[in-house]
Amino acid sequence: MNKTIFYIVLILFFPAILSAQEKQPKFSLQQCLQEAVKHFPTQKQLQLNQSKYALEENNIKKSYLPQLNLNGQASYQSDVTKVPAPPIPGFDMPVISKDWYKINFDLNQLIWDGGLTKNQKELQTADYKLSDQQVKVKTFELKQQVNILYFNILFLQTNLDALHVLVSDLNGRIKDAETALRNGTLLPSDVDALKVNQKMAEQQIIEKTEDQKGLIGSMNQLTHLKITSAKEMLLPRVNITSYTFVNNRPEYKMLDLQKSKLTALEKMTTVKRMPVFKFFGQAGYGRPGYDMLNNNFDTYYMAGVRLHWNIFDWNHVKHEKQILSIQSDIIQTEQETLNQSLRVELEKQRSGIQKFEKLIKTDKDILQLQKSVVEAANNKLKNGTITATSYLIELNKEVRAQLSMQAHKLQLLFAKYQYLTAIGNL
Repeated sequence: MNKTIFYIVLILFFPAILSAQEKQPKFSLQQCLQEAVKHFPTQKQLQLNQSKYALEENNIKKSYLPQLNLNGQASYQSDVTKVPAPPIPGFDMPVISKDWYKINFDLNQLIWDGGLTKNQKELQTADYKLSDQQVKVKTFELKQQVNILYFNILFLQTNLDALHVLVSDLNGRIKDAETALRNGTLLPSDVDALKVNQKMAEQQIIEKTEDQKGLIGSMNQLTHLKITSAKEMLLPRVNITSYTFVNNRPEYKMLDLQKSKLTALEKMTTVKRMPVFKFFGQAGYGRPGYDMLNNNFDTYYMAGVRLHWNIFDWNHVKHEKQILSIQSDIIQTEQETLNQSLRVELEKQRSGIQKFEKLIKTDKDILQLQKSVVEAANNKLKNGTITATSYLIELNKEVRAQLSMQAHKLQLLFAKYQYLTAIGNL
């Protein structure tokens, strides 16, 4: 009788126990996501990308600065230029030495490059944004992993709660069956069958407990938090205000950035054929200088403007533009494919949300009906028309109905989170 009273007290206070445990949670899904991102090694690439971009931008800006080069040369040649003239009395025709020496300072200053430098900067910016977006794609995948881990831990807890109620129910049935066995109304095999079910339920508790420990360990590895139990984890809240199609996936954004890079490449291809003007200068010392008839070491200099213009390129630029256009069309088809797959996924997610909303409605009806059954069983117990074990069984059914409704609510939350994840709003 003492054990029966214990089980009744346990079940009566089971919701209160759950309520007390709900006061303990201190880890939220949002906190887990933030900590996982904070400790994600790939996040360091954002700062590295920024540093790389700053250095590359600085190098591009230096294209407008003058270029100064020091060049030197010493050579010996087999022959030199000679003046084919008859000897003149009193005048010696200079002879150029075959060993030549020169050292020059060469100056080049860009005046106008047709927008090449400007487009190089735009292309470099497009690359920088793509690098950052790749990090965001990997970070989004990490968030998906944390999201699934979090809900699976809570799912396993609802399963464990239900299994504990089942074990409690089986304990009551076994006690009742053992009494019947002593009275000769049941066979030992009937009692053994109940004990087998009890052991199987306990086995499932062990299995799911260890699975849950593994998931919590994985969560702690990703977040560097110290979660020890699912009871420490808050139930997430989510609200979907609209089911209008939208695609905020980072993969989709990355395709947009790839198209932007192709646009920058197309501009770069166009300016390749623009004329380029540069100022140049040269100052040097050597033998011979610019005066080829002076065989002495001398200083010299030159200054001017240089033009470079690729007038005809055999349609090379035209074909490059066609290639880039085809690549842009390929990316467009990838975006359309991604949208199509997303629409299919969203239909599936909306169906799942509707399913669990309907199940919760029926859960409420079942729970209300079972409460009436328990109330009737309580009156019968007071009148002595049923045993405490029979009352305990009906009370267990009420607890299971409550747990079933909580499980469906959790599944509804997960379905909504999956929907938001699918559209990229995680």
